[in-house]
Amino acid sequence: MKRFAGKVALVTGAANGIGRSTAERIASEGGNVVCTDVDLEGVETTARTIIESGGRALARICDIGDSGSIGETVAQTIEEFGEINCLCNIAGIVHYDNTHDLSLSKWNRILEVNLTGTFMMCQQALPHLLGVGGNIVNIVSTAAISGHPWMAAYAASKGGVLALTRTLAVEYGKQGLRANAVCPGSIKTAMHEQFELPAGANAKLLQRIMPLDTFRGPEQAAALIAFLGSEDAAHINGETVRVDGGALA
Repeated sequence: MKRFAGKVALVTGAANGIGRSTAERIASEGGNVVCTDVDLEGVETTARTIIESGGRALARICDIGDSGSIGETVAQTIEEFGEINCLCNIAGIVHYDNTHDLSLSKWNRILEVNLTGTFMMCQQALPHLLGVGGNIVNIVSTAAISGHPWMAAYAASKGGVLALTRTLAVEYGKQGLRANAVCPGSIKTAMHEQFELPAGANAKLLQRIMPLDTFRGPEQAAALIAFLGSEDAAHINGETVRVDGGALA
């Protein structure tokens, strides 16, 4: 398939996990991909892999918690490719803790990156997306639509991204913009491999968010993101789609 031939995708969090898989999937379908992350070595590896496979990609450092860094990234994308057709907001951070032990500084940092960072990226890319009838795919989480223990800040931030996505879909839908959310669960990534039970936590609480079959790789989420970012999903707007192995069915 060449669903992204002649299209430009800006992918955050592209150094590893779902972000890397998404960048590689879109490039394999003909897209020009701007790969961004705070991890320079990781994002350069992603871009190099795409180029060696015959695709076109740029690696750029971008801290989505910094409006100046976001502005530079958007400007560099336009300078290099002239437009942005698809924005994939995948970068994010997580912390596991008992809610009564969660520090305000950790709460603020997670919301700053996951929610405010996604908002700022959308805001600065919007003028360019509207000009070409582009679309946004925001990575949320099953934590935004079902209770996940020890993830108060993460769940709150992703719930905010979900609400933001629906707002963008309605506010700009008549101007040709689409905005959709993907809720991954049971996806093996480096971020979730950091998981450790907080002190005194009841491990049985995890049973309610387990997949019906097995954990799967980030390429499963990337396939869905690529679909929503393509013209195959031209009539899908403001939607929330789970990719969680039936965990929340």
